[in-house]
Amino acid sequence: MTYTQSLTQISLFEAARSGDFQAISYWINRELKPQGISARVVKENTGSLQVLVEFQREPPADRLIKFICHQLWKLNSPVLERVKIMGRFSGSPKILWKQSVRINSQSKSNVHQQSNFSSKSNHLKFKISRSLMLIGSVVAAFILGCWVSYYGVLARQSIAGEWVETAVEKVKVVNHRKVANPNDPTVTLMFGGDINLSGPVSDVVKSNYDWPLAKMDEYRKADLAMVNLENPLTHSTLDGTSKQQKSNLNPNYVKVLTSGGVDLVNLANDNTTAYEQKTLEETIKTLEDEGIHSVGAGRTKEEARKPKIIEVKGQKIAYLSYYNTDIQTNVETVSVHSHNQDPIASDTPVLKNHVMEDIQFLRNQVDWIIVNYHWGVELSEYPGDWQMDIARGTIDQGADVVVGHHPKVLQGAEIYKGRPIIYSLGNFIFGDNSHENSDYETAVLKVSLKPEKMRVELLPVLVSDYQPRVVKGQQGEKILRHIAQISSVFHQQMRTPIEINPINASAKFVGIESNSREAKSDTLSTPTLPESPQKSPENDQNTTRKNDPEAANLKSNNFPLPLKLNPQAPSTAAQDPFIKKPFIKEPFIELPRLGI
Repeated sequence: MTYTQSLTQISLFEAARSGDFQAISYWINRELKPQGISARVVKENTGSLQVLVEFQREPPADRLIKFICHQLWKLNSPVLERVKIMGRFSGSPKILWKQSVRINSQSKSNVHQQSNFSSKSNHLKFKISRSLMLIGSVVAAFILGCWVSYYGVLARQSIAGEWVETAVEKVKVVNHRKVANPNDPTVTLMFGGDINLSGPVSDVVKSNYDWPLAKMDEYRKADLAMVNLENPLTHSTLDGTSKQQKSNLNPNYVKVLTSGGVDLVNLANDNTTAYEQKTLEETIKTLEDEGIHSVGAGRTKEEARKPKIIEVKGQKIAYLSYYNTDIQTNVETVSVHSHNQDPIASDTPVLKNHVMEDIQFLRNQVDWIIVNYHWGVELSEYPGDWQMDIARGTIDQGADVVVGHHPKVLQGAEIYKGRPIIYSLGNFIFGDNSHENSDYETAVLKVSLKPEKMRVELLPVLVSDYQPRVVKGQQGEKILRHIAQISSVFHQQMRTPIEINPINASAKFVGIESNSREAKSDTLSTPTLPESPQKSPENDQNTTRKNDPEAANLKSNNFPLPLKLNPQAPSTAAQDPFIKKPFIKEPFIELPRLGI
């Protein structure tokens, strides 16, 4: 995610009151940490707040619960109403106790008023029903029929849903009607790597904005096409001398994207993080004015975190995007800013407390979830172990496709639990002065979706003088052979094309083998590879949550603060079990998977 840094310097209290889970965690832990106790905060799909408390010596459960609830009560937050508190020993998976509590605050007075209104409405409905029973059966049947039909329509509209609840706030679903073939029920998605139109590319393009993607008809034929955009579209400091200023483009360059059929861009990348507030806002507005959606950036952290949810031919597709710093698993990269204080490190890896929430909130409300990661080491053909752990953990949480970019070269692709992971799509059109080569090989990803079915295909691309085109025959097979070679290190490398059934996590290669007599020079095929050992699907770790009874309505004067829960307990220093810098194993066969 990328957001305007100057807009995020709010106080810890304000951040916690707004529902920021990292801020809430620190708000509670300020008093708990000195007692050797730590708390992690997440939000359940039911809307309640879940607090997992870990300790080395068990404190009095009732006093601990009251203390945590009192800390939440002091926030007087309209978004904090129900909380489920669980306790366990550090490092143990066994929950010792759990309690559900309702938090009362003045900010919920409006909610009670709405509840009273609802009760009056239900009483009115009862009076209407009783009156209908007293009149003639024919008239009553007519009125009841109209009434039932009307509420049936409302119910269907509610199920169809124009809004989706996310981990941040409700997001409106975009109804995408600009499709190549409305009569074809299949939804086609395209994904390309990095686009940088500055430097030598802009010298070639000049004002001929149709030229860069003129030979990529595959993008114009897709229902939704996406790229990673690394240029700000702004009028400001176009003649600057810094590297960032030199990458600035006149907003007219948005026509390169519109003429090329691009519908969606990722802005969660290293270039966007250097944007000034005005530059970022102008870039987003320029894209919006041309009907191009953006994801992964915004004016605030919450806006940058929001997914883009697009409905195409009756299928809801959610796009999420994250930058390298959003997914680093060491605790020092996660911070909450407050006035007159240094950044506060969170004690929870971001994937568990951030990406996980985003995916889980969406899973039962959309048909497909696409996660973009701008990550990795430049010019490396293999992902680091930490990337593989994150990608697979993303699938474990419910994502359907993982797409990576940033390394500027192609990396391998694998199938994990019946879902594709493409670690890097490489450069698509890249004109940075540090990369003088205008001719190179790359690929784009094509995903075809039907209800509960997916077809995934990597299309080989040859870039000549910064102009990409899909190639077939020997050139195309050479690129696919390279992808197959660097993908062979995975337990189940992704062969292309491949059909996937997400229901039973099965994947079937549907291409023509290169040694087949049916192969033709103008047909793309994947070279024959030895079969890799298959991993048996792991059992679902998810457990059914049971609703606990509400425990208490708390008030501010129940006990004194600060509360010493266990004065003898030693303070525990957080240890970082993760490697801070990515590294590469090349080549390797066994890929150990860490639980996410």
